[in-house]
Amino acid sequence: MKLKSLLAVVLCFILLSPLALAFNDQQVAADVDALFRKSKVMGGSVVVMVKGRIVYAREYGFANIREKKPVNPLTYYRLASITKMITGIGLMKLVEEGKLSLDEDISKYYGYTIRNPRHKQVPITLRQLMSHTSSISENGGYSNLRSTVHDMLSEEKNRRANFYDAAPGSEYKYSNFGAGLTGSIIEAVTGQSANRYMMQHVFAPLGIHASYAGVMIHDQENLSNQYSDSTLYKSVAAYLRDGYEDYPSPDTHYRTTHGGLWIRSRDLIKLISVLAGDGSCDGVQLLSPETVRMMRQDQKTLGKTVTGDSPYGLFVERNTTLIPGKTIYGHQGMTDTGIVSAYFDPDTQFAFVLLNNGSSRVREDRVGVMARNMLSYLYPIFAGN
Repeated sequence: MKLKSLLAVVLCFILLSPLALAFNDQQVAADVDALFRKSKVMGGSVVVMVKGRIVYAREYGFANIREKKPVNPLTYYRLASITKMITGIGLMKLVEEGKLSLDEDISKYYGYTIRNPRHKQVPITLRQLMSHTSSISENGGYSNLRSTVHDMLSEEKNRRANFYDAAPGSEYKYSNFGAGLTGSIIEAVTGQSANRYMMQHVFAPLGIHASYAGVMIHDQENLSNQYSDSTLYKSVAAYLRDGYEDYPSPDTHYRTTHGGLWIRSRDLIKLISVLAGDGSCDGVQLLSPETVRMMRQDQKTLGKTVTGDSPYGLFVERNTTLIPGKTIYGHQGMTDTGIVSAYFDPDTQFAFVLLNNGSSRVREDRVGVMARNMLSYLYPIFAGN
C-alpha cells in the first residue's frame, strides 16, 4: 500500500480514537517497548479496545529484517491457534441460521458414519469439537497429507489410533484435528471453501480483510515474515507458495481452520470485541448476545453432549490466572516461532490483542509470559475506561 494510504489510515485511527491520545504517553510507550524487548519480539503489535473503542495501540520492530521494513498498522500476522476462536464466530453464525446444530452427530455432514471404535454408540458432535472433548486425536494417518477424513475417522475403517480412550464429550484433550474438522463441516453445509465463507459472512460485514492463506490477501506487501531466535523461519514468499484450494472439499480440507489465519491487529480486535460484548461491533450485529454468552460458558453445565470438564467453552478458553480475581476469556496461539494472544473481559468489555512474527515461547501456567506481563500492565490502566 502507498505511503499516502498508510498515512490516511493512521490519521483516521487517531481522529476516531481520542482516548488513545490521553494514554499514549512516552512512559507507557517505553514500558510496552521494554516488554516487547524482554520477550525477544522481532516485530509485533498490541491493541486494546474498551466498549468497542480502541484506546491504545503500539507497533514494535520489523516485518522484514533484511529489508529493514518496520511493522505498521497494516501489517498482517499469522494467528496460529487464535484462528480456532475466530472460526468459532463463523460456526455460530451457521448455528444461528439453523444450518448447523451443536449436538447433531457430525456423521450427518459427511455422509458416512464417524465413530470412536471404543465407543460406537456415542456420536461425535460440533459442541465436542469446539470444546476439545471429541476424543479425536492426531495419531494414525494425520501427518499424511493424502489421508481423508473417511480414511481416519469412519466407522468402516475402524482406526483406533485416531481416537483417545475416553468417550466423546467426557474428557478434555486439545485437538488440532478436531478443530480442523469444523472447517470441513463449514464447507459441507455452505458449498463454499471455509475461507470464502468466512471472508463473506464474518470478515466483510466488519470491513475486515483477512484470510486463512497468505495467497488470498490482496495487499501481500503487508504480510510479515516469521522469525525464530532472530533468524528467518519462513518468508512471505514461502507462505505464498503454499497456495490455497478455494473450493469445498470436506473430506480433505480438515487443516484450514485450526491455525493459519492472517489478519491485522486492528481488525482482530474488532472480532474480539464481538465476543467481549453483545455480539456486535461498529453497529454490525454479527452474533446474538445469547450466542456469545454460550461460547464463553462451561459446556458441561448445559446438559447437552459435553459431560466432562474442559477449560474451553466453544473455542473460547476461560482463564482465572491472568488477572487476580477475574475470569479472562480468549485464546493464545503457539508456533515454532513464538506466542500470540487475544483475551477479553466481558465485565468491562476490555479486549486485548498481542501479535508478533517471532518471540520468546516461555510460558507460565500454560500462558505466554509476554501476554501475562503485557496484560498485567495494560489492564489496570484501561479496563472500564
